[in-house]
Amino acid sequence: MRNILTNIINPLSPFATQYLPNQVICIEASKITSITPQTQFKGLAPEDYTQFVALPGFIDLHVHLSQYRMRGLYEPALLPWLNQHVFPEEARSQQDSYAIALSEQFFQATLAVGTTMSVIYTAPYASACSIAFEVAERMGIRAMIGMTMMDMNAPIGLVQGSKDSVESSVALFEKWHAKTDKLDYIFTPRFAPTCSVELMQQIGSYAVKHKAWIQTHLSENTSELAWVKEIFGQNSYTEVYHKAGLLSPKSIFGHAIHLTDKELNLLSETHSKIAHCPDSNFYLKSGEFPLERIEAAGIDYALGSDVGAGTVLNMLHHAKMMNFRQSQYPVLPAKALYHITLGSARLLGMEDKLGSLEAGKEADIVFMQAPDGFELGEQTLSQLIFFGSEFSVKETLVAGKSLYV
Repeated sequence: MRNILTNIINPLSPFATQYLPNQVICIEASKITSITPQTQFKGLAPEDYTQFVALPGFIDLHVHLSQYRMRGLYEPALLPWLNQHVFPEEARSQQDSYAIALSEQFFQATLAVGTTMSVIYTAPYASACSIAFEVAERMGIRAMIGMTMMDMNAPIGLVQGSKDSVESSVALFEKWHAKTDKLDYIFTPRFAPTCSVELMQQIGSYAVKHKAWIQTHLSENTSELAWVKEIFGQNSYTEVYHKAGLLSPKSIFGHAIHLTDKELNLLSETHSKIAHCPDSNFYLKSGEFPLERIEAAGIDYALGSDVGAGTVLNMLHHAKMMNFRQSQYPVLPAKALYHITLGSARLLGMEDKLGSLEAGKEADIVFMQAPDGFELGEQTLSQLIFFGSEFSVKETLVAGKSLYV
């Protein structure tokens, strides 16, 4: 049990955020039991965190654990980048010792930047995915994790047989789906060019039947779009996924940049979700996310780091990039924060547990300290979003446990 006197920045909506100074957050077991102004608090003397600001733990909707160590290895477009850097690095996770060390390093790095929930792609090996789960469970991490699936158009050693890929994914789902309340499996075909129609159809059918989550990539790069049309002969990239049964309220599509109005309608009608990865899009010169059109279509979206094309795990950086990557459309700090906290939790159907600091929710909290000479107040949110890395993480709690300090 902990009582912590601190200042709170709390997201309410894409348009509103609370700043609450001098509040006592009471934590028991994994949950926030109450939040009380200091002047009204009657309990035992709280820990003094008044030099810090408390926020709900950040949520990363799209990240590649297996690419953490090859960030910054550059190619000017998606497909050559995959072939030159991503595939060779992912192959290293076939070695259990490498996969263990990488998972430990990755999860510790997420905690160090205040991320308390991640939606993760691993390398295309069941062993590497199992190791990621085991390390996450041991460390107390909250995550959805999936083995990347590829059964064609991939290098030898990374490409899987369709039957083996599906069976391995199903086995991982059956093991981890209900084992712990902090971890879940997400079916993870990499993207259409490396997945046969048969594989995608089997995954779509199984996931819908078992109410499971799916994640993949969509419409990231114009060369990718041309390749998809060459392989599948469909009118659009989204239509390939739709005919394979992958569009659903529990499907998350990374990037979704080059979309027609018909594709937006398909995503909207099926209540599919989008992971917006602005830093990655800038890094690979993939294009500008059509934010106004996505919002007008009523499609749920939130932010992902997309490490390793994303350069850092820090979700405040990606919130800033959400603004910077819009040529004309301004993204205000409240909206940027919302899409790495409460908006992400709502997209995942977890808003009753995560995304804001409220009594009854899980105590996933990050405490941050302003740079020397900067006072905490109403202006702090804007500075948090746009400063970069000058605010330092002092402690990260997941389910009430201090996992980084």
